[in-house]
Amino acid sequence: MNEKQRNNKYRRKKAMLRKVQNKMGVAFFVIVIALLVLGTRILLINYNHGEAYSKTVLDHQSYTSTTIPYKRGQIQDTNGTVLAYSEKVYNLILDPKLVLSDEKYKEPTLAALTECFDLNRSDLENILATKSGSQYEKLLKELTKDEISEMESRLEDTENYPNIKGVWFEESYIRKYPFSTLAADVIGFASAANGGELGLENYYDDELSGTDGISYSYVGENLDVETQEKKTEDGYNIVTTIDYKVQSIIEQKIKELNEERPSKSTAVIAMNPKTGEILAMASYPTFDLNNPRDLSGVYTQEELSAMSDVDMTNAMYALWSNYCVSNIYEPGSTFKPFTVAWGLEEGVVHDGDTFYCAGFMEISGSIIGCHVMSEGGHGTVTLKDGLIQSCNPTMMQIAAKLGGQKMAQYQTLLGFGSKTGIDLPGEEAGLTIGEDMSVLDAACNSFGQNINVNMVQMAAAFSSIINGGNYYQPHIVKRIETSTGEVVKTIEPTLVRQTVTAETSQLMRTYLRAGVDEGLARKSGVTGYAIGGKTGTAQKQPREDKKWVVSYIGCAPTDDPQLVLYTVIDEPYETNGTSGSSLDALNLSRSIYEEVLPYLNIYKDTQAEPEDTSDSPVETTVELPETTNEN
Repeated sequence: MNEKQRNNKYRRKKAMLRKVQNKMGVAFFVIVIALLVLGTRILLINYNHGEAYSKTVLDHQSYTSTTIPYKRGQIQDTNGTVLAYSEKVYNLILDPKLVLSDEKYKEPTLAALTECFDLNRSDLENILATKSGSQYEKLLKELTKDEISEMESRLEDTENYPNIKGVWFEESYIRKYPFSTLAADVIGFASAANGGELGLENYYDDELSGTDGISYSYVGENLDVETQEKKTEDGYNIVTTIDYKVQSIIEQKIKELNEERPSKSTAVIAMNPKTGEILAMASYPTFDLNNPRDLSGVYTQEELSAMSDVDMTNAMYALWSNYCVSNIYEPGSTFKPFTVAWGLEEGVVHDGDTFYCAGFMEISGSIIGCHVMSEGGHGTVTLKDGLIQSCNPTMMQIAAKLGGQKMAQYQTLLGFGSKTGIDLPGEEAGLTIGEDMSVLDAACNSFGQNINVNMVQMAAAFSSIINGGNYYQPHIVKRIETSTGEVVKTIEPTLVRQTVTAETSQLMRTYLRAGVDEGLARKSGVTGYAIGGKTGTAQKQPREDKKWVVSYIGCAPTDDPQLVLYTVIDEPYETNGTSGSSLDALNLSRSIYEEVLPYLNIYKDTQAEPEDTSDSPVETTVELPETTNEN
């Protein structure tokens, strides 16, 4: 082979080697990429599903798992007073399989159980005989730390009690309400099975709930018992706007009234008009949060015995219903301040304008009376006097000037006919007619008939016309915290819209104060305090039943309102079948003012001296024509 041939052969081998090297390089690159993809995939699976796969692996080994329950968050008042909390309790668990795994375990274990707890020996023998393969039998539940202390001591003292086996304690929590009935339908209650079932417990269930932990014990490859544990995540604490002291005062006053003069329902809202914060929300009758299905406080034993299961369920839901947000009704004359404010805003009436009241007005062929109809009417009254004397013809004349369309627009502006969005479940939107309301509808709406509202709507709307015209969304929770006190979320006051001008608001405060100083709301006055208020009496539908809702809405002090108080009494004592009056609502409101105003550091004004109320008149109402009953 000559030199040329050798060179050619060398070049061919070199070229072939390069091809082989190139193929190996490509193959190596592909393998590296595949390994990277596989590694990334494994990392992602481990990150997203590692816990589940770990459990699957453990499932194929001999193991036991124990759920570690989370602690539900507390509910607190605005000052930190605990209104609801979770208390740790213990369930007594027996493992029959382990007890029977060695004859020497049975006697000392059963002896310890009967000595430490109120358990029957024969019942335990029966469990071991019939459930010998079971590893989990719940013997007792919701035991306290004190109740399990003796057994715990024996289990720990293996020197003296070496053969007590198959007994352990499962941790759990039960919900406790330290003040029983306080703010019951606001706080609500929770169960271990269903979580929050009512009130704040229900609305903030996601925040109050946590995540259970779990502990796995299993036999590893070296035959040692190994444990893996996922820690619990406790629920958040809820800090409310409710003031325990204000709530307590109001509930006590409601109770005292109903012990003497029982009603179908009595409800009160206390609100900060500058923020929309609910300081108190109470209703009667109430129930015990620690035993919410007990109806014995409302019904006699004979009545309970006569109830079917359906009747019992309906009675419980009726009792649990929060009157302040879930009931709608015709507000009556407490609606009149809105009519006056709207007239002032539109410029169709002015301070000092006069109106004539003959005791009635004819609207679209229907005669609609005033509460002084039998006395011949109020005669000529100013705008202020028309409000403080609760004159229906004055309001109907304002409505005629406004017109139905404008009335409907203002109703919408102040939130009537729609939910306020308060952070409580079960709010009803109420009922309004809308912009196609008739002249007769507008007339009836002007004094609070033929329109349905809820109490929170009224309190929020009233707050806006006395606080300068600012409508704040009502709310009952102000902060959410971790179990260690770290703030998760702060709920600031939410200004929704402007409803009236500051000038109109100032004039409304003047009129409302006159209502307490010299008008029909005099009996709500407290000596030394500048209070403004308006009474209300509304005939319920169907009118032929002759039942009533009486109410009072007011604020204090009128120069700088810091408290709005709204009281509603549904079917007050001894008014069914007769004309209702607002006396009970006035007296209840005054008794609340007397204690709540000093507590809130709202000081007396030496210039505020209401007239003597001993013989002051009260508002009543007359039956409306049937044509006004349609909504």
